[in-house]
Amino acid sequence: MDGRAVTAGDPTQTQEAAFGQLVARETGRLYRAALAILDDRGDAEDAVQETMLAAWRHWPLLDGLANPAAWLTRVCVNHAISRQRRRRRSVLWRGSAASAQPEPPGGYAQLLDLQRAYRRLSPRQRAMVALHIDDGYTVKECAEMLGCRVGTAQGHLARARAKLRRELTDA
Repeated sequence: MDGRAVTAGDPTQTQEAAFGQLVARETGRLYRAALAILDDRGDAEDAVQETMLAAWRHWPLLDGLANPAAWLTRVCVNHAISRQRRRRRSVLWRGSAASAQPEPPGGYAQLLDLQRAYRRLSPRQRAMVALHIDDGYTVKECAEMLGCRVGTAQGHLARARAKLRRELTDA
């Protein structure tokens, strides 16, 4: 993916048109990453919306970046993690447990096991799984997007795989 296809300094396009192309190109990937962390469609959409608002506000900054997609991903992941923390605090503050989701009819046991195991991953582990396994980015690209070192990204991915393996074999 070429993050430099549309920049603020392109004299042939208006800022609004260039931003519209950026939104069209990046929204799906950002949504998948946010959904992987939050496991809630509405919250994931809100995280992407906040990311795009930040992108609009920092448009001149994006023009100077070699890889604006990495900046957008980092911002989106941070928004998603912050939303998840706020959600957990509000549940703890109210003293209530998260609402239990109804069990779907038979034939979905493996899917439910995978969803339960996935929810037990940390937000960074979910982000690594979404970016590396689902979207096919290299570990180096994921590290850049998450704003961490390659070794840290490898650790998140290794722990996520090990935890999923444990959870799914115990299920």
